[in-house]
Amino acid sequence: MEFFSGLEYWHWLVLGLLLLILEMFAPGAILLWFGIAALVVGSLLLLLGELLSLQWQLLIFSVFSIVSIVMWKNYSKKRQREHPEEEGSLNQRGKSLIGQTFTLATAIEDGVGKAKVGDTYWRVTGPDLPQGAKIKVVGFEGATLRVEKSK
Repeated sequence: MEFFSGLEYWHWLVLGLLLLILEMFAPGAILLWFGIAALVVGSLLLLLGELLSLQWQLLIFSVFSIVSIVMWKNYSKKRQREHPEEEGSLNQRGKSLIGQTFTLATAIEDGVGKAKVGDTYWRVTGPDLPQGAKIKVVGFEGATLRVEKSK
């Protein structure tokens, strides 16, 4: 326990910075809050000096860590409820295309055709339509877009 009795402000600041760096390699925004708590304790210790005993330092670190994590979890849950459309479509390109309008590259015959989206041709399903018709994406299944005639 002798080691801990000699904690100085810069120990907390270094710990905080290390935790912030580790957060980059272990996503989840947990180490972030511990790192910020350590930086807060280090800053308070720098300002108040000997007035903060080891017990107070550990108490402040613990309380700040727990409160900030709980607040972050509540905020992220609330944000997710309010903005479900931001759920994430990074690896679901079809999801990001819903609502957009494109032109058919090949006619939809027997419910299947192709549309050019950017520099890629996508398989589309929907009502039979001639080549060049304007279509609107209404859904997707894997790499196939479900479309309807655009108005």
